[in-house]
Amino acid sequence: MLDGWTDRVPALRGDLTTLREVDASDVYTLFTLFSDPAVTAYMAPPPPTLAKFAGFVEWSHQQRAQGHGVCFGIVPDGMTAAVGILQVRLEPTLSDAEWGFVLSTHFWSTGVFSDAANVLVEFAFTTMHVKRLEARIALRNRRAHAAVQKLGARFETTLAESSPQGIPRDPESVWTLREHDWRNRARDPRVSAHDAAQRIQTAVEAAKSQLRRSDAPETVEPYPLFLFDRRRRECLGEHSRRDRSTPPSTRHRCSGSRR
Repeated sequence: MLDGWTDRVPALRGDLTTLREVDASDVYTLFTLFSDPAVTAYMAPPPPTLAKFAGFVEWSHQQRAQGHGVCFGIVPDGMTAAVGILQVRLEPTLSDAEWGFVLSTHFWSTGVFSDAANVLVEFAFTTMHVKRLEARIALRNRRAHAAVQKLGARFETTLAESSPQGIPRDPESVWTLREHDWRNRARDPRVSAHDAAQRIQTAVEAAKSQLRRSDAPETVEPYPLFLFDRRRRECLGEHSRRDRSTPPSTRHRCSGSRR
């Protein structure tokens, strides 16, 4: 039973964040925030272009409509734009799922991930009826290991380096989370609600400052009809004048689009 989430994904509220399905309006913001080398170092692989990232968002909507999974945008209090994503992909058995996450560095160690992840896990266990959540995390990403362990996840094994589709990947550790372990996890009393709110406010201001400096457009149209930044629009114009017969998959490539 899929409980209707394949037709429409509800907005989910935590103590510090709201989760909603990621959409085209998030593409430029997320692409800009995720272009930080500290973030891309652990993405396998990171989206190379704005168009590729938009394609991922469109694909995630198709996956949800087919009942294969859902991708939420993480919206912290004080912002309307998503600053991270949480994704659940169901296995064919519909009882196991793989989940993954990416978060802007501005919001690391603020409580945003913990709050949003707990909301997602609750949704996965109660609405998607998942019995087991599996996270595959780069072996060197110690921060992410600690984050999922705090949720109650248990280390299972290490996967050797692999290269799907010719893309090099680091060795990965596999962490498994079951509902019993999650509901009985140890709570961290060290961070008060007031302290968390202060940290998030500082992070929100830093993220907004970065986005203002990025010269991002106010809106992003659905893939592949984008409003690009000035440099990308200039490159598109050059490609269009050069060869209008070029396939769309290559026409929109422009160096220097990532900041």
